[in-house]
Amino acid sequence: MKEPPTAAILVLAEAQSRAEGWCRMLEGPEFRVFSAADELPDPLEIDLIVTDGSTGGSAGRLAPSSETESRGPGVLLIGSDGPADVHLAEDVTRRELRLACRLAAEVVRLRQKIRRSEQSRRRLSAEALTDPLTGLPNRRAWDRALPERLDALADSSSAEKLCLAILDLDRFKPVNDSHGHAVGDEVLRAAGEALRVGLRGDDFVARLGGDEFGLLLTVPDRATAASVVDRVRASLPNHMARSATHAITASAGFHVVSPNDHPTADTLTATADAALRQAKQSGRNQTAGSL
Repeated sequence: MKEPPTAAILVLAEAQSRAEGWCRMLEGPEFRVFSAADELPDPLEIDLIVTDGSTGGSAGRLAPSSETESRGPGVLLIGSDGPADVHLAEDVTRRELRLACRLAAEVVRLRQKIRRSEQSRRRLSAEALTDPLTGLPNRRAWDRALPERLDALADSSSAEKLCLAILDLDRFKPVNDSHGHAVGDEVLRAAGEALRVGLRGDDFVARLGGDEFGLLLTVPDRATAASVVDRVRASLPNHMARSATHAITASAGFHVVSPNDHPTADTLTATADAALRQAKQSGRNQTAGSL
């Protein structure tokens, strides 16, 4: 059976003789014992703090808080009340102290393992919903956000409306063909950044694929939707020029629905897409709303 790793323990006590006594109890190959915080190479490498609670200044800086309890060391408190993972009586025996330290160290390691797993899960989840080129939400994130926005609209008692807009770069393929995919990627990144900075905090923008982007906006009326979509669309060439990126125009189509319309995600998308085709057929570099 595999032996558990050596536990790193910091011993802090008001009386030096008490700290030395606990250090002697913990002598052995299964523990690395430190008797002063300034001896530590890194506080986060400590598994446990053994203390009588009288050294709050040192222990308090190293002990878990409400924000760091999953990554900080465990606290084993002897002969005192206070926040700790384990409490032991003042007359604790060598056997009791060593057993408590072994068990507490395992709890701390498990806690840290869970934290790392959760961080990894969150990172992978975020990556799965993010377009790696532009940093915007991707099509998978869009397919989640659109039904959520429609559900929120249906449940809303306000007069606010939902606008779905689809924006497509004009003549993007020749950019790739003439200047290469590296330049094309720069154009897409600049377009994504222009959309990101041009919208309000509660608006949603995603790269749907290729040179196509989707917008979800909460608006009071159709005129506001048209104004916002056209402003953002028209800002793209200027943003690209400031970014020293090949500047091209964009076309956009949009559709606005109210809480009483109850559209499906597919019908709303199809209607906005038809408006986009109208903008393209009418000469590009313009915004068209559905009829």
